Amino acid sequence: MLPIQPDPEINRLQAIRSYEILDSLPEADYDHITSLAAQICQTPISLISLVDEKRQWFKSALGFAVRETPRQFSFCAHAILHPNQPFLVPDTRQDERFASNPFVTGEPHVVFYAGIPLIDDNGFPLGSLCVLDDKPRQLSEAQLGALQTLTNQIVNLLTLRKASKALLLSEQRYRTLTEELEEQVQIRTQALKQANDELHHANKLLRQANDALHEFASVASHDLQEPLRKIQSFGNLLQAQYADQLGEGKTYLDRMQSASNRMSCLIQDLLSYSRISALHERRQLISLSAVVQTVLSDLELVIAETGALVEVDALPEVLGDSIQLGQLFQNLFSNALKFSRAATSSQGTSAISKPPRIQIRVQTLLAKDLPPSVKPALSAPLYYRIDVIDTGIGFEQKHADRIFQVFQRLHGKSEFAGTGIGLAICAKVVSNHGGAIRATSQPGQGATFSVFLPN
Repeated sequence: MLPIQPDPEINRLQAIRSYEILDSLPEADYDHITSLAAQICQTPISLISLVDEKRQWFKSALGFAVRETPRQFSFCAHAILHPNQPFLVPDTRQDERFASNPFVTGEPHVVFYAGIPLIDDNGFPLGSLCVLDDKPRQLSEAQLGALQTLTNQIVNLLTLRKASKALLLSEQRYRTLTEELEEQVQIRTQALKQANDELHHANKLLRQANDALHEFASVASHDLQEPLRKIQSFGNLLQAQYADQLGEGKTYLDRMQSASNRMSCLIQDLLSYSRISALHERRQLISLSAVVQTVLSDLELVIAETGALVEVDALPEVLGDSIQLGQLFQNLFSNALKFSRAATSSQGTSAISKPPRIQIRVQTLLAKDLPPSVKPALSAPLYYRIDVIDTGIGFEQKHADRIFQVFQRLHGKSEFAGTGIGLAICAKVVSNHGGAIRATSQPGQGATFSVFLPN
C-alpha cells in the first residue's frame, strides 16, 4: 500500500536533491555505519535508505542484494511520515500494511523492521537508517539509542557532503574568477605598456620639439638683436652728432629709438618666456624668503623712488627652481610697483596720492579648501597660498584670465611700459611648479595675485 504523501513533499524532495547523493557510488563511511548498526542490533540486514518520488535508493546496503526498490514497497516511506520517532514493526506478517509486501512474502522475507528517520538541519526527513531481520524481535533502549547516534552521524556526513560540494563550487568559481582576472590584468598590462610606450615616444618628441624651440629662440633672438643694436647705435649717433640739424626730424628719431628700445625689451621677454622649461633635475628645496629678498634688493632703487612700503610674511620653503621663482616674484613685484606708481593724467594731476603699499601674505590650505576656480597642475594634500597685494589702479575682474596670456595688455604703451609677457611668464613658472595662479581686483582698489604652490 502506497502511503499518502504529505504537503511539504516537494520541499523534501528538493532537500534530497540538494545533497547530490542519489545514485552516487558506494562510500566506506556509510558502509561502516550499516555494518556497525547490524552488529549492534544483531540483524542480517542494515540499510541507509533515501526516498525520492518513485523509489527508495540505498546509499549503503548490508545483506541486501539490490540498490533500490519501488517506493510503494518501501518500509522507509512509512518511517518518514513520523520523523520524530523510530518506526518499529516487530512482525510484518501481522501488520496489514506490509503483510502482502513482496519483500515480506518473498526474498529476503522481512519480518522485523526498525527504522530511525534521517532528519536534516532544516527538518526534512530524507530517509532512514534501518535494520531488518527474517524473524520477529524487539530492540532494547540501548540499541535504539545507538541507532539514533548512527543516524546523527549519517546526517553529519550528508551535511559535510553538501558543504564540500559548496566549497568545491566556490573554489571553481574562485579559479574561474582568478583566471578571468589574470586575463584582464594581462590585457590591461599590455594596454598600459603600449600607452607607456606611446607616452615615452610622445615625451621624446616633445623634448625634441622643446630643444628645437629653445635653439630657435636663441638663434632668432641673436639674429633679431644684431640689426636692432645697429639701429639703436646709429640712432644714438644721429642724436649725438646731428640732433640740432634734424629740426622736426628729431621727433621721428626719438620715436624710432623708443620703438627700438621697446623691440629690444620684447625680444628679451620672449626669449625669457621660451627658456622657461619644465623642472627635471633642477628641483631642490628653495627658500622663498631668500628669493623674495633677492628680488627686493634688485628693485631697491625703484622702491626708493616710489616710496613704496613692502611688507613680507615669513615665507616657506618649496621644491623648485630658484631662477624661475625669482622671475615669478620679479614680475609680480615690478607690476605692483609699476601700476601703483603715481601716474600723471592728461590734466597733469596725480592719480594716486598715497605711497604704494605691497604686502606678501602666506597661508596653508588643504586641497579641499582651494577656491573652486583654482586648478593646480599637480595634486597635493596641502598648498601654500602666497598673496601679492598692491594698492594700484586695479582692473575689472572680467580681465582676470586674459592678463596671463602672452601679449595681453590692459593699458596703452603710453600709460605704462611693458611687453605684455610678464604675467604669462608668471603663469608658466607656477604651472612648472605644480601650482596655479589667479588674480582678483576692482578698478581703483588695487589687485591681489594669489600663487598656490604644493606643500
